[in-house]
Amino acid sequence: MELSELQSEVDEWLREIGGYWDRFQILARLTEELGEVAAALQRQEGLRPRRVETDLEGEVGDLLFTVAAFANVMNLDLQRSFRRTMQKYRARDGQAWQDNK
Repeated sequence: MELSELQSEVDEWLREIGGYWDRFQILARLTEELGEVAAALQRQEGLRPRRVETDLEGEVGDLLFTVAAFANVMNLDLQRSFRRTMQKYRARDGQAWQDNK
């Protein structure tokens, strides 16, 4: 699936159910979802007491959905954003990543 398709699917579904939250509510939701990814990973790795079932893939999916919703509200093209970021990493950070291994 292309990122543009992901954005369209999220947009269609959100419009069907009544629309988007405002950008700050979505940003708060992004923070919450990232925290859930972190908590799931900590539990999966045994770093949190009371190890429980985790769904790391589901939590990352929630994060991705919310990123797409935020991009839609802000009129951002995720595909273009990602391409620009990859160009930046390739030009600036490639050696640093190798050095940190």
